[in-house]
Amino acid sequence: MAEAGEAFMERVGRWKYVLLVAAVGLGLLLWPSGGSRRPEDASAEVTEEARLEELLSAMEGVGRSEVLLSESGAAVVCQGADSASVRLDITEAMRCYTGLGADKIVIFKMNENWREES
Repeated sequence: MAEAGEAFMERVGRWKYVLLVAAVGLGLLLWPSGGSRRPEDASAEVTEEARLEELLSAMEGVGRSEVLLSESGAAVVCQGADSASVRLDITEAMRCYTGLGADKIVIFKMNENWREES
């Protein structure tokens, strides 16, 4: 019986590094990651957009604002978009918050009657 145990330990000893690497790999595959898209993540995006809308609307000259975010860019519609300095401030705020480059952020003037038309 003792010989069988020693023989098993000798065989395992030869493969211990392979088994260790396999166990670590399996552990990493099973480790939960934040990269998956779940339905509850959609509400997080709405929250991000709402937070940006609130921030931008609080800035001087912006007025009411609407924000649409995607992985590849952002669109902002606001009342004060006809002012170059307001557009620059919005671009800077969006760039700092989202990490998007200025070329991925577009700003449009808000149609004052858009809620009534839709």
